[in-house]
Amino acid sequence: MRGVLEQLPLMSGKIVDGTRHEKVLSYMRLYLSSDSAVEQLMSWNVLDTLVLCLQPQSDMRVTATAVRFLGDALRAHNGEVLWTAVHATQIVEWIVDNTDSPHALVRVAWLHFMRQASYINDSAFTMLLDRVDYPRLLLRRLLDSSYFVVAEACALLGRLFYANNSIDPKLSALVEQLVARPFHMQTSARKAAVLAAVETLLLLKNSEVQQFVHRVFAQPMEPYLYDNDRLVRDRALDVLELMVLDVDAQGVCELVAVLARRVDMNANVVLRCLAAVVKQLPNNKRVDEGEAQRLGQMIATMGVELLLRIHPAVDGSDVDQIETQITSSDVDIAETQDVESTLITSSDVDRIQSQVAKAAQQSPSAASTIACEAARIVREHSQTSFSAHTASSMCLLLSNPRVQQHTQLVQLVLSTLLQTLRLAHSRTHVQMVPQLISTFAIRAPGLRGVFDLAHELLGSCTTEFVRSLEHAVRTRIVDVEWEARDTVLEFVTRAVREHAWPSVEQLATRQVVDDAVRALTDAEEYVRASAAHLLAAVVERGDEERAWYVSEHSHLTGSDLARLVADSEAFVKRAALDLVHALGTRGTGMWVECLSYRTLYDLADDPDFEVRVRCARVLALLTQNSAADAELQSTSLLLEMCRDSSRYVRAECLRSLRELKQNTQGVDMTNEPEPKRVDVGEQSSLCEKLKKVDLAQLEASLSAEHLYQEALDTQVARELMREQSDANAGNNILDCY
Repeated sequence: MRGVLEQLPLMSGKIVDGTRHEKVLSYMRLYLSSDSAVEQLMSWNVLDTLVLCLQPQSDMRVTATAVRFLGDALRAHNGEVLWTAVHATQIVEWIVDNTDSPHALVRVAWLHFMRQASYINDSAFTMLLDRVDYPRLLLRRLLDSSYFVVAEACALLGRLFYANNSIDPKLSALVEQLVARPFHMQTSARKAAVLAAVETLLLLKNSEVQQFVHRVFAQPMEPYLYDNDRLVRDRALDVLELMVLDVDAQGVCELVAVLARRVDMNANVVLRCLAAVVKQLPNNKRVDEGEAQRLGQMIATMGVELLLRIHPAVDGSDVDQIETQITSSDVDIAETQDVESTLITSSDVDRIQSQVAKAAQQSPSAASTIACEAARIVREHSQTSFSAHTASSMCLLLSNPRVQQHTQLVQLVLSTLLQTLRLAHSRTHVQMVPQLISTFAIRAPGLRGVFDLAHELLGSCTTEFVRSLEHAVRTRIVDVEWEARDTVLEFVTRAVREHAWPSVEQLATRQVVDDAVRALTDAEEYVRASAAHLLAAVVERGDEERAWYVSEHSHLTGSDLARLVADSEAFVKRAALDLVHALGTRGTGMWVECLSYRTLYDLADDPDFEVRVRCARVLALLTQNSAADAELQSTSLLLEMCRDSSRYVRAECLRSLRELKQNTQGVDMTNEPEPKRVDVGEQSSLCEKLKKVDLAQLEASLSAEHLYQEALDTQVARELMREQSDANAGNNILDCY
C-alpha cells in the first residue's frame, strides 16, 4: 500500500487506459477498512504525498484520484485526526482555488471530498463552506454539462440541505430560485437540474423537507411532465412518483382531476402519470389501505376498459366464462368486483377514458402506444391486487390476433396476467399456465415469465397439471423460433435440478428425453447446449430407469457425444462435458468411448477456461478407471493442468488430486498402498507422480486476493505506474484486479 501511495504522483500522463486510475483507487480504498488505517497513513506522511498530486502540472486523473481517496479517508476510523492535519497543508487552499476546475473529473472529485468532509461537520468545515460560497457553487454544479458532476452535486445537496436538524436557509433559497424561473425560459439542462434537486430532496424522506418541496414545486411541476424532451418527462415522472408517496387521498383525487383537465394535451403522458399513481398508492402511509385499494382499482379498471375498447373481443361471452371460472372459488374477490363497479362512475376517470379512447382512434400507431400505456397501469395495480375481471380480460387480449401482432403489448399483458394469477389464491388459475405455454403468439421473453410461474407451482401442483405442462412443453420444444426451443429446454432443466424427482418425473418423460436428444443436432448452438444440460440434469437427478434410458438411447452413441464435445462453440463444449461427466459419475453409458487422447489434449488447451475446468473434472473421473487411464493418459494430463493460467482450473486439479491421493494411498502417503484394481507397478508410478506435486503451493496460488496483493506490493515501482511502449497494451498487474 505504501508503495502505491508513493508512486501515485508519478503515474504517467501517457497512460491511455483511464480505468487504471480507478483500479489504483479501488486498491487503496480496501486499505481504509482497517481501524488503524488513518494512523498508518499519517505515519507515512500521506498528506505530503497527496499534495504532490495537486500540482498544476499533475495529470488531472492523478489529481482526481488523490482527492477522492482523501475524502474516503476522512470517513475511515479516526478520520477526524486526518481532517485536522489537512488544515495544516496546502490542500484547503487547493480546494478553495479549484471550485470551478475546467476538468469534469476534478469537479466530481471536489464534490466527493466535500460530501465526505460534511460528515465531520465542525467549525472548520463550516468555514470552508462559506469560503467557497456553497449555494452559488452548488447552483453552478447542478447546471454542469457533465451528468456525473450533477449527480455528485445532488448528493452533496442532500447532505447539506437538512443539517443540524433544520433546513439550510441558503439552500432553500437556492431551490426556490431554481424553481421560480419561468418554465419557457429554462433550457433542458436547467430543467434537468431542477428535477434532480427536487428528487434528491424527496429521497431524504424528511417530513419537513417534503412539505417544503410540495410548497414550492407542486404547482410548477406540471409543465415538466409535458416537456418535448423525453428525458425531462421521464425525470418528472420519477419526481411525481415520490410526491405521490406524501399526499393524502384527497390529494390523489385532485391529481387525477388535474390530469383529466390536461388529457387533451398528451394522452400518453396522462396515462403514464396514472401508472405512477397506481404504483405508489400501496406505499403511501397517508392513505388508508382500503382507500388506496379502491382508488387504484378505479384507475386500473379504466385501463382495462381502454384496452378492451382499443382491441375489442370477437365474442364477449368468453370474458364472462373465464371470469366465472376464476371467481367460482373466491367469494371475497367477487365482492370486491361490486365495489369496483360503484367507484368507476368518477367523472374525472370517465373523462380521461373517453378522451384517451378518441385519441387512440386517430391512427394505428397512436392506438398501439396508448394501449401499452394503459397496460402499464393495469400491470402496476396487479402487483398488489387480484381482480377476476382483469385476469379474464388479459386472457382475452392474448387470444386477440391484433394484440398478438404487437410484441411489446403482448409482453405487458402477459406480465399483468401472470402477476394476477400469482395473487389468485385458488387452484382454478393453474390450468391457464399450460394453455399460455401452448400459445405460439407468446414468444421467448414471455415464455420465460410463464415458466417462472410454472416453476413456482411445480412443488405443490397435481399430477394432472404436470401432465398438461409436459404436453405444452413438447408442443413448444419444436417451435420454429430457436429462442422458444431454448427457453423450453432451460425450463425443464431448471425444474429437474431444483425440484424433487417425484414431482417432475411426469415432466421429464421419455418423450421429452427423445426431444432433447434430437435437439443435440439442432442448427442453433444455444439449443444444442441447452439440450445437453437437460440430459445431464436427468442423468444426475433422475431415477435409475430414466438415467439408463438416456445412457442407452439409440441416438446418443459415443460418436454423437464425440461430435458434441468437439463443437465449435465453447459453451456447447461445456454442456457436452457436463453430460459426459454426469454419465461417468452415474457409471452408465458409453461416456469413455467419446474420448480420445487427442480430444482430451485439445480440451486441456482450450482457450475457454471453463472448458478446461470441465476437462479437468472429466480427467479426474478417468483416473478412477485403470484401463481408461492407461489408454488416455488422464493422470499425466491432469498433472500438466496444475500449471494452467486460470486459478479455477488449478482449483479443480487440486480437488481432484487430493481425492486421487486419498484413493490410491490413504491420507498419509505410506509405502504400503492398498491396490484398487490397479497393479502395484502402476500404482507405484502414480504415487511417484503425485509426490512431485506441491499441493500446499498449488492451494496458495488459488487466492485472487493473494495474487493482487503480491503483484501490487512487490512490483509497484517497476510495473504499476509505468506505461508500456505500446500505449494501448494496458498493464497486466492491474488488469488482474
